[in-house]
Amino acid sequence: MPKTKAQKVEIVDKMAEKIKKAKVLVFTSFNQIGKKGLNFSEMEKLKKDLKKADAEYVVLKKTLLNLALQKFSLSDEIKAKELDGSVAVLLGYRDIIEPLKILHKLSKSNGALLLYFGLNTDEKKIISKEILIELAVLPSKEVMIGRVVGMIKYPLSGLMNALQGNIRGLVGALSQIKK
Repeated sequence: MPKTKAQKVEIVDKMAEKIKKAKVLVFTSFNQIGKKGLNFSEMEKLKKDLKKADAEYVVLKKTLLNLALQKFSLSDEIKAKELDGSVAVLLGYRDIIEPLKILHKLSKSNGALLLYFGLNTDEKKIISKEILIELAVLPSKEVMIGRVVGMIKYPLSGLMNALQGNIRGLVGALSQIKK
């Protein structure tokens, strides 16, 4: 059943509010011509996982998406009509890395899900597909902190071992003299 003009205006307003809150937008396609798209259960699992990561995946008609983007003067940077397939937007409200990892993982297992590009809403800068993929394959924050701590610790532990080596040698020599 077609939506009335009032319903479309309400949808555009809701989407504009979501864009206003979001720190980053990632434009994707979940259904390509000639390929099997995301089924209902995959889409629901994706939305559930993204909700845990303080993000949202919104499927919207291209014309309505363009109208929502026009409210923020973003329609010059993004032309949704030029994107192929069915378009959906990932809205990251807090951190972009975790939601992007979830989306990238699903895109690797399902060829119909494509990442087009992203948009940093604060700076109104386009994020290329390549950079989005690089961000998605980054290790977690905890792993990165562990690596930095390890890099800081390594020279100190090496110095400590070098200093203790002389003492061990002295103790070994003294114990041989004692025998």
